Amino acid sequence: ARGLLHYPRILFLDEPTIGLDPQTREHIWEYIEELIHREKITVILTTHYLEEADELCDRVGIIDYGKIVALDTPEKLKRRIGGDMITAEVSNPKQLAVELKKRDPTLTLAFTERIIRVTIPEGEKYIPHIIHATDSLGMNVDSISVKRPTLNDVFLAYTGHEIRDETGKAMGTMSMVHR
Repeated sequence: ARGLLHYPRILFLDEPTIGLDPQTREHIWEYIEELIHREKITVILTTHYLEEADELCDRVGIIDYGKIVALDTPEKLKRRIGGDMITAEVSNPKQLAVELKKRDPTLTLAFTERIIRVTIPEGEKYIPHIIHATDSLGMNVDSISVKRPTLNDVFLAYTGHEIRDETGKAMGTMSMVHR
């Protein structure tokens, strides 16, 4: 509160909403958003809540071992890691993988005993191709979903792990964000 008394041009916040209930977090962010727009304050913060950073921040920086390994808008960072992930449950994912690769050799895919995962930009547009391929193979699709990348996915893609303390133990996901 004291940091805001003189309406600074830059406000540094270190995990300002950690441990707060969702309603209080929302009120804090509404107030900060109001300050940003009314007083033209730049806010630089650290947070464990990457969904919060995704929603509120203009730029996100990911730090690993004290170095910034990525810095961009949340959308651009998410696009860099390869697109949406389509997950389909089918009777023979290996057969479907072979068929999809025949149709498009550039596809990134993986499969297990019942699941196939296809990573592709604009995944919702590719679902009809999967359905058509399963129809041509006489295969049923038990379920299918599209998951867009999150900042958690971005963090793991750039660091390969969760944040560690000085001894190297995982402490959870954390990112420095800049607004």
